[in-house]
Amino acid sequence: MAVKSRREEYAALTRAALLEAASGLFAEKGFDATSIDDLAAAARVSKGAVYHHFADKRAIFDEVFRVAQQDAIGRVLEAALAVPGERATPWDVAAEAVRAFLRGYVEDELKRSLLRQSAEVLGVRRCREIDEELALPHMRGLLESVRARGELQPVSLDATAVVVFGTLCEAATSVAFARNPTQTYEEMSVVVGHMLEGLRKPMARTAPGAPGKPA
Repeated sequence: MAVKSRREEYAALTRAALLEAASGLFAEKGFDATSIDDLAAAARVSKGAVYHHFADKRAIFDEVFRVAQQDAIGRVLEAALAVPGERATPWDVAAEAVRAFLRGYVEDELKRSLLRQSAEVLGVRRCREIDEELALPHMRGLLESVRARGELQPVSLDATAVVVFGTLCEAATSVAFARNPTQTYEEMSVVVGHMLEGLRKPMARTAPGAPGKPA
């Protein structure tokens, strides 16, 4: 592993300080009300240092939002891995992943604020690119594990991953804009849970005394 030079270490620290300062300012004051001077002052760097690392304020928001979304996905993966019991099914994991994803926005006002601003600042297409990069591979992997157990309806994995995650994003946006995020989280969790159940392939039941034959 190559050892970073002192200059590279300083640059990494400066970039990290800028992102940390920007996340707080964007969440508290909003993108439009935050200036490059504000960011430089909060990070205790020069204005030139800001432009050395980022082309403009939008590029800073892009990275701040991406980091926030990456953290949200990371928490989902942690929650999924923590589902107890050897008999836990992919459906159990999926249900907990949905709750963890939405719960992350309930518990973090910073994430809610960034999500509320993201479409206007970055545009819907860029937001979608970030989400697809960070989340769709994990969503597809979960669906693959369900299909491997023979428990998924005969649907396209790619199309299903896009639709399911799109639904989750819309639910998260509703939580972010809600006056009562907790109530909205609870309502959205129920709705998304029922939608996921619709993808579940019914298992054949057998009649009493006739093993292996459908009832």
